[in-house]
Amino acid sequence: RAGEGVSRGAVVREVLSKYLLGYKSIRVRMEKEDVELRKILREVMVSKLIGAEVMHEDSRELVIQVLVNVEDIPVPDVITRMRDAAQGMIEDPVALLRGEREDVDLEEVAARDDIVDKLYFYGLRQLYSAVRSFAGLEDIGLSRLEEILPHAMVLKNLERISDHAASIARTLSQVPRELPGKQELAGAADAVVVFFRRSVDAFLSRDRSAANKLLDVDAEQLREHDRELANKLFKGYDTSLLVNIRSILGSYRRIVEYSSDILEVVIDLTER
Repeated sequence: RAGEGVSRGAVVREVLSKYLLGYKSIRVRMEKEDVELRKILREVMVSKLIGAEVMHEDSRELVIQVLVNVEDIPVPDVITRMRDAAQGMIEDPVALLRGEREDVDLEEVAARDDIVDKLYFYGLRQLYSAVRSFAGLEDIGLSRLEEILPHAMVLKNLERISDHAASIARTLSQVPRELPGKQELAGAADAVVVFFRRSVDAFLSRDRSAANKLLDVDAEQLREHDRELANKLFKGYDTSLLVNIRSILGSYRRIVEYSSDILEVVIDLTER
């Protein structure tokens, strides 16, 4: 119930919580008409929730019906789709940097973060449903209860990676097309996206050997390259451009760290 003393943010968080917990119908009642709250809730449904539709709306009430079943897209498939979406978000700006493509809309790339968010919430909804015995493990693509927490961790890391990919796209939209050091940045992005892809693939295939190699060799090489690139690019630029370059490199660095976290999950999961 939305009313005095209950913020719009609190109402939105409550709706998201009910979605994650597996509710099929969510009713929001308002003590007085709140057009802005109804607008916010509709925007959240479009950008964050798969299968959520408004079934009834008037000045004091909004009823949301969830029309998708948790078993429609198994959790491993959700992870695969999140991986592919995030990879495209990293790769498309690189093609623009290199001049290989002129049709890349960086704002559209950043907006794809909504796709990853929707998959993230849907994946969590599946895991919560399994925990609460609303769905069987096999229905959501898992085989053991011990797999639920690792998959939740991977979903969260993928969501964070997408956030940083969106940040890179937004930052690049604010810098000159002839950005100094753009080839070096593109090369760094290539290495990061390969590491990211291999990390998720190692999780999906439970490849502990690949995970250890990526952590011991590839991750360290990427960190060393990041230090070298930072020392090279942080010289001779004006302050505003330097801030943007730092932001981009920082996001690439975080993508590597979140990918490394996924690899750590591989090792923990295969030890069970």
